[in-house]
Amino acid sequence: MTSAVVLFVSFLIFLLLGIPVAFGLAGASILSLLMIDSGMMTQVFSKMFSGANSWLLLAIPFFILAGNIMEKGGVTRRLVDFADALVGFLPGGLSATNVTASMFFGGVSGSAVADTSATGTILIPAMVRQGYSSKYSAAITAASSPIGIIIPPSIPMILWGFTAGLSVADLFLAGIGAGVLVGVALLAASTVVSIKRGYKSSIPFSFKNVFGKGKEGILALVTPAIIIVGIITGVVTPTEAAVVAVLYSMILGFFVYRELKIKHLKDIIINSGKMTATVMMIIISASAFSYLLTINDVPSSLAGFVIDMNLSPFLLMLMFILLFLFLGMFLDANAAIIMTVPVIAPVIVASGIDPIHASVVLIATLGIGLLTPPVGLCTYVAAGIANLRFDELMRDLVPFVIVLLTCVILMLVFPQIITFIPSLLNG
Repeated sequence: MTSAVVLFVSFLIFLLLGIPVAFGLAGASILSLLMIDSGMMTQVFSKMFSGANSWLLLAIPFFILAGNIMEKGGVTRRLVDFADALVGFLPGGLSATNVTASMFFGGVSGSAVADTSATGTILIPAMVRQGYSSKYSAAITAASSPIGIIIPPSIPMILWGFTAGLSVADLFLAGIGAGVLVGVALLAASTVVSIKRGYKSSIPFSFKNVFGKGKEGILALVTPAIIIVGIITGVVTPTEAAVVAVLYSMILGFFVYRELKIKHLKDIIINSGKMTATVMMIIISASAFSYLLTINDVPSSLAGFVIDMNLSPFLLMLMFILLFLFLGMFLDANAAIIMTVPVIAPVIVASGIDPIHASVVLIATLGIGLLTPPVGLCTYVAAGIANLRFDELMRDLVPFVIVLLTCVILMLVFPQIITFIPSLLNG
């Protein structure tokens, strides 16, 4: 028990000191282990290695690489242009374009932070030039980015499937309905806000324009179709699908759009390596943390405690949603998944809750944490692009956070939003 207390207290202290999450997890694990037996240190390092030594997790660096190639190869700009042609006629046209572009790019990168960076670099300056406030421009960019981890492919879904032993293909399918719900809800919210603030449409609607921009943009949108169909039919694994996405994005960049050059590859590979290292460092540190939780019998004790509470499935999910909202305030979504899924997955199954439904609801909940202080990675990225402080976005961000919370509750109350497509395709 003393070791478990040291584990949690030291990790909390590391967070308060501003130490990066990955190092905080590793440091807390080492301190906790010293309370048990310093001779087990080698065993913990072995667990850290095995936590990252997975064929499935190889999909992560390839999806990151594909997203970076598409950004450099002109794909992101064409997705934005296509989105603008589709929804730019709405009040606050570029605001609606921002949301729609996030839906498109989320189907390519699998990362919310990559979505914020790629679309924000293009749209935040464009929105400011058209008269939108810089605070609102950054806020809508950050608020729409969690769609990137809901619509497939999704790096958190890969991690969840790996940790909980669930089908990544089923999680990807389940994310489609959830992602569409969030996208439509944010479109409606941005339209209402734009009407109140007097933001105008960016371009009139034209089938000719939609067709013209669509001819180029649709080529990029083939990527998620290739990924999902390939995985569902069993032709490729998630990792192989990620490799296909890389090859396809290179074909688009080099030979179709001809904006990707050999000289760009160095920066693309370095940036992808840095992003991958960040994610994998969190994964291996969280693996050590989870191992220490297991040694201290925390998962089984917590599972027994929750089951003894005899909560209904609905109340249990509400409790998990509150837990993940809290964790999302302090932890990266990937770290939260590696740490908590081994604990809660058995409870979800024992309570008779559909694990696919629960997984998508909780991943969407973690997406909200990408916006909220003190961590709020997507908000920090959007604020940085707009040359603003984190706190300056809060007022404009709050309505969209409320919309995202409402979507999470709707997914919980109406599970068909999530389960309809997997059930349809799986018979």
